[in-house]
Formats: sequence, structure tokens, C-alpha cells
Amino acid sequence: MNPSKPTQPLDRMAIIFMAGLAIATLILLWSGDRTLPQVRDFNWQNRNISAEDTAFTLTFNRPIDRDAVAKQLQIQPPLPGKISWAGSRMAYTLTNPAPYGNSYRIDLQGVRETLGKDSGKEIVPFQGRFKTPDRMFAYISSGEAERGRIVIYNFKTQKPQLVTPENLVVTDFKVDSASQTIVFTATDAKTLQNGQPAIASQQVYSVTTGIAPRDRNLPSNPAGKVELIFDNQEYQNVKFDFSADGNKVVVQRVSRKNPSDFALWVVSLDKSTAPTKLKQSGDFVITPDSTQVAAAVGEGVSIFPIVPTEGSNLDFLPKFGNVLSFAADGTAAAMVEYNSDYTKSLFSVDNQGIEQQIFKTTGSIWDAKFSPDKTIIYCLATELKTKNNNSQEEPFLAAIDIKTQKILSMTLLPIQQGLQMSLSPDGLAVMFDQIDLGESTNQIIQGSSHGILWLLPIPPNIRELTEPVTADRLPISGWHPRWLS
Repeated sequence: MNPSKPTQPLDRMAIIFMAGLAIATLILLWSGDRTLPQVRDFNWQNRNISAEDTAFTLTFNRPIDRDAVAKQLQIQPPLPGKISWAGSRMAYTLTNPAPYGNSYRIDLQGVRETLGKDSGKEIVPFQGRFKTPDRMFAYISSGEAERGRIVIYNFKTQKPQLVTPENLVVTDFKVDSASQTIVFTATDAKTLQNGQPAIASQQVYSVTTGIAPRDRNLPSNPAGKVELIFDNQEYQNVKFDFSADGNKVVVQRVSRKNPSDFALWVVSLDKSTAPTKLKQSGDFVITPDSTQVAAAVGEGVSIFPIVPTEGSNLDFLPKFGNVLSFAADGTAAAMVEYNSDYTKSLFSVDNQGIEQQIFKTTGSIWDAKFSPDKTIIYCLATELKTKNNNSQEEPFLAAIDIKTQKILSMTLLPIQQGLQMSLSPDGLAVMFDQIDLGESTNQIIQGSSHGILWLLPIPPNIRELTEPVTADRLPISGWHPRWLS
């Protein structure tokens, strides 16, 4: 017997398998890789994106002709943006947020892979789809049947949805960035004084909106689930703010026994931390990253952590009286300076501390919002006018170019206090309310059915306009509109 000759069937099978594998390898090397180039991943496929989503990516399985991709990529409806590359991954960064209420389609075909200096096979035609949320907003109704309740209105369905119970008369509310939860102050209808809600008796609540979360892996909560956050037994609840992450609520509270005990309190909705007293302050706002509070403290603005830690930094801006708002990414803030000549100035202050005066008025500056690209500030302000020895503040809504300080458009508003404005998350419209002359904001809740909501569309050529934009009156009775995102 020859010991080198395989005699077992298993040995013969192994030799045959290895020989077949070698032949297959040679054939593959001779014929080349026959896998067709294609889009391997599109990160927005079948997603419901929001204004927070600023770029999508296409990942290819092979090196691809980049110039051809830039020419052949089609987006409908069009979304202006810029292309950048990292290996076989292309990123398309939007110039502005995708307008809400639309469905979008991406098409790419007629592009070839690159093989060194040569072109290879043509890409498999690709089609991707995504959409943006319906255009929705929340408001406090002044209608006869649902007066004082928060209502969510969807422009697509045109059906109002009540989310707060009829026994609570809402005075103010804020919404998180995902529009999952609303935090609001309200008084019990049984405690109304002369038909009006008493601010001293208001309590702080949260309520679910019922809007489906963007992350499909998260559970969806039904609308109308109300929880008490702060009662009014020992403290009066004056003002509050709600963090963008939907978890932290900061409330300005005053002790009923000791009025000098006037401070901010913070609480987590997930109950991870107990209510904690922070510090005394005036007007305040939570930063977009949900980690700090910017508050008027003495003669200046103090910025401090919501959850103080050892060695945490404290920034103080002595020049400004209060902070109105932040840009969505937190890189700039709109602040007000109270001047010695009794005028007021609106400043844009970036996160490097660079200040730029945007606007100055003899009246008041009530609110200011940055456009998504941070090139325009929409300002709700007043100008002091004197007629027949009588002085009064005339409100207006202005769009101001931050770089040039030029007023791009201005819409005169009814002469009244307590006007509210809200800029849509895609930056394409402003909403504001109107109350009958002689009515206070509390009176409109219980004693009037003439709360008017206005929609002011922002044209894409706003820098070229020479006339004010005309607002559209909505067929809704209410006040305090807030866009949902």
C-alpha cells in the first residue's frame, strides 16, 4: 500500500472541494467583480424628518463619479443644498430646513463607477423617499365651547384637537422640540375670580400631544394625558420654561409665607431628580441644549447650569437686561440692552461673546426669533409715537437682516399689549395673535370670543421686498399660537 495515496472517502472529498474552490477563484479573478455599483444606504429613506435634520447621506458600494452624481441627483420638490464627500459616502447639507407638509423623492441614475481614470459600470437606478411633518400649531382657544383649553390644529386635516381638560383654564404653555409634550400653567375653573383666572392660583402641568414620535422605535402616547408638576399650596408659580429635550421644567416660584423667597426651581419630567431650587432671577430662558439657564440677575444676564456641579462655570453679561431667545443650534442669542436715553437695543450675541447691535427703538422689544440660517431676526417690537401730546406705543413685526441691520419688511399690528408671535420651524411663516382693544389676555380666555390668529407667510425673496407682507386671518378663535415641530 502506498501511504501517500489517499484511501479514505473523506480525503478525496476534501481534495475535490479545494480544487473546485481554486477553480472558482481563478474564474472570479479572470472575469472581475460583477457586482453592480449602487446606493447601499440612504439614511432618510421612508423617514419623517424635521427642521433639526439638516443633511442626508448616500452611501455607495463602489467608488463613484462624484461630478456625475452632483449633476444627476434630482430632488423633488427641490431642496437647495451643498454636496460633500467622505470616501464612498456623499452628504447633502440643506441650505434651509425642508418645508413642512411635503413628501420628497430623490432620484439618481446615469452615473458610473470609477476604476482609476476609467469609467466602469452604470449605477443601479436609485429612488428614495422621505417626508416632513404636517404643518401644525397649538393655541389657547377663546371659542365659546372650548374657551381656555389648548387646541392642536393641523393645516392638512383642518381638524382642531383638544388636549387639555375642560376643568383647567390655561394661561400659558410651552412645547418640547419633538412636540411630544406640552407644559402649561392653568387654574381650576372652579377657582375663577370674577370669571377670570387668578395668576396666584395657577399650577404647572404637563400633557401629551398624541403626535407620533419621529423615532419609530419609541412608543406613541395618546393625547390628553395630564400630570401635575408643581401645585400652588406653598408657592405661587409665576413664570416657567420647558427644555427642548422634553425633560426639564424651570419655574419661577414665590413663597406664600415669605415673599423674599423668590427663586427658580427645576424638575425633571422623568422623575430622575427631585425638584431643586436654583437661584433668584427675573426673566429667563433655557438654552437649546437643555443644560443651562440664561436669566436676568441684577443688572445683567447670568448663564448657569440647570443642574449645578462642582466647578461648573458661570457666565455673566452685565450689559444686557434680558435674553429673548436663542438660535436653534445655540450659537447665538437675541438680547436686549436698556439704554440710558430710555431707548432699547436688540443685540445678537454669539457663543464667542461677539456682540452686534441689530435694532434700536424708543418703545419696547417684546420678542425676537432667529431664522433657521441665522441671517435674519424677526422682531416683535413697538415704537413710541406722540400725537396731540399723547404718547403711545405702536407695535410692529419686522424682519431685520443681521449683517446689514436693514429692515426687510414690517407689518403694523393692532395697538395692544401682550401680543404673541411664533416662527415656524422651517422658517417660512410667522403666526401672531390679536385681542380686541380694551381686552386683556386673561379676559379673552373667559370673556371674549374675538381672539384672532394671523398667519404671515415669509416669501423667499424677502430681501427684495419694498412693501410689507400681508398676513392672512385664520378661521380660528384663540390666542398664544405656537408652531409644532
